[in-house]
Amino acid sequence: MTTGQTSAGPGKAGRPSVLETLRGIPGPIWLVLVGMLVNRLGNFLQIYLVLYLTAKGFSATEAGFALGAYGVGSVAGVLIGGSASDRIGYAWTIVGSMALAGLGTLSLPHLDSLPLVITVAAVIGLLAQMYRPASSALLVERTPESHHVMVFAVYRMAFNLGTTVGPLLGALLISHSYNLIFYLEAGAQLGFAAFALVLARSGGMAKQAEPHADAPSRSYTAVLRDTRYVLFLLALFLNAVVYIQHTSALPLQIKADGHSVAFYSSLLSLNAVMVICLELLFTKYVQHLPGKVAVALGVGLVGVGMNLYAAGPAMAMYVVATVVWTAGEMIGTPTASAWPGKVAPEHLRGRYIAAAAFPMQIGYAVGPVLGVAAWQLSHASVWWLSGLLTVGAVAAALAGMSERRADPGTGTAPAGEKPAGRGGPVAADTP
Repeated sequence: MTTGQTSAGPGKAGRPSVLETLRGIPGPIWLVLVGMLVNRLGNFLQIYLVLYLTAKGFSATEAGFALGAYGVGSVAGVLIGGSASDRIGYAWTIVGSMALAGLGTLSLPHLDSLPLVITVAAVIGLLAQMYRPASSALLVERTPESHHVMVFAVYRMAFNLGTTVGPLLGALLISHSYNLIFYLEAGAQLGFAAFALVLARSGGMAKQAEPHADAPSRSYTAVLRDTRYVLFLLALFLNAVVYIQHTSALPLQIKADGHSVAFYSSLLSLNAVMVICLELLFTKYVQHLPGKVAVALGVGLVGVGMNLYAAGPAMAMYVVATVVWTAGEMIGTPTASAWPGKVAPEHLRGRYIAAAAFPMQIGYAVGPVLGVAAWQLSHASVWWLSGLLTVGAVAAALAGMSERRADPGTGTAPAGEKPAGRGGPVAADTP
């Protein structure tokens, strides 16, 4: 099956079912999906770094600095990964990112100097996140546009499986030795690099896009000139500020209402189980919606779910609220994940995808500070603030994801846009 064609047979309006999507995923993309799953299963460093360093004799403050450095490196790594993807190719970016991150992870348990630990943690965070724009760009490049939303749902399922199971595996390893988590994470990173190397060296790799003659820039400034895309980024930022309240304001609210930590953990488990088990089924139907409708609906439900936490202390209401915002997450996220690759010019695809991750990371950093401050002012105010921010996010998504039309004078789309009626850039020679 070539990715340059979309069969008329699958699903309604050419959209595939879950099974049709799985059967139609090319071998190279399975390498990416399996490699990413393996990498997420071994993603222990960020989760257990503070515990490891304090067990090694560093203070909690020193360990916090190291974890903060890892986080700063992670944000920078996404942006650098976007640039690298557009310059050296998607598969080679994954190879370099994962191979170097693996070597850095292997070195960390042998370091005793705090400045070295902080520096290496920052470098590992940078390298370990560079692969993300490249892996998303590969999904866009090597699958038909009609499959993108469903394929990103499959990608998220693999990501969430690894994220859910990984910490449990890490706890088992730590019961024997802390060093095992570093060795296994490094092995997972090097394994992903090996999968990507097979892809990079395969004869069927699509040719990297050359700069367009009329392209004003190959930098992030070109992304920022796409005003509708900037509105989409604003929607992602506002939604991230709201979404992250489930890890910042929510545990405070649960404790204030007299519920246990176990109940909070059960709500997080409910979210994880729903996403893993139901998101593909939701996406089977959501993929038929216009992109802006799917994202606006998803963002809106996340805000409504958070707002419902203001309704009262009953455990049943907490469950209902969690189900509502989890449904929003499942409805909006696959389409939002596919959107950057859909609207990006081919020579800027990596940067567009990386630019979408950046406001979310900023939102995840700002959200807890804003949410806790609002909660301390008034317990209900954080949830009403979430509702207000959600109104802005929905409006930004609807405006930023509006239909993009060609310039009637030239027949081409504005900078950063595709002509109406054309599919996304797809490698026609993909098997």
